[in-house]
Amino acid sequence: MKFLGLILFHKSQQSNFDSISGYEDLKNIINRALDSDESFNLLLVGQPASCKTQFLMEIMKAYKDGEYFDGTNTTSRILDILEEKRPKIILLDEAEKMSRPFQNQLLNFLESGRVKVTQMHRNYDSEIRGVKVIATANDVDRLSKPLASRFRKLHLSKYTREQFVQVAVKVCSKLPLL
Repeated sequence: MKFLGLILFHKSQQSNFDSISGYEDLKNIINRALDSDESFNLLLVGQPASCKTQFLMEIMKAYKDGEYFDGTNTTSRILDILEEKRPKIILLDEAEKMSRPFQNQLLNFLESGRVKVTQMHRNYDSEIRGVKVIATANDVDRLSKPLASRFRKLHLSKYTREQFVQVAVKVCSKLPLL
């Protein structure tokens, strides 16, 4: 398992995931992957409302060299951003909702580190090394099998009743009184 060889300390630029209750083991794994010099592809899998998107938002707050994309709205603009900015962290929400052509492009990128496609009468040909891709999915079976195999899957379990009550109390205590 790759995670055994990760560094034992955390760099100062890590997310503390303040807005997320529980999942301490996953927070630790994600921070270690982000702190590593190696490339990692993580896929957060879980039911709706299991904090997958919140994990991505917390990572965006801590790491300014990341780019967020929504899998339900994949356009050639993603290719423009990858070519122009060459981000070190790519956050992809709802990856299973990407069209098959975009899933294939992502697979090619994860395999080679290259974006090489022709789309909308434009040629994209760039290379980004050392990228970390963190994606979310409600249903991993809706990803192509080759693409799913490129990710280390982290499953977010459903909250227990006690955990749900803790989250509800935490969220409700921040709401303004009427």
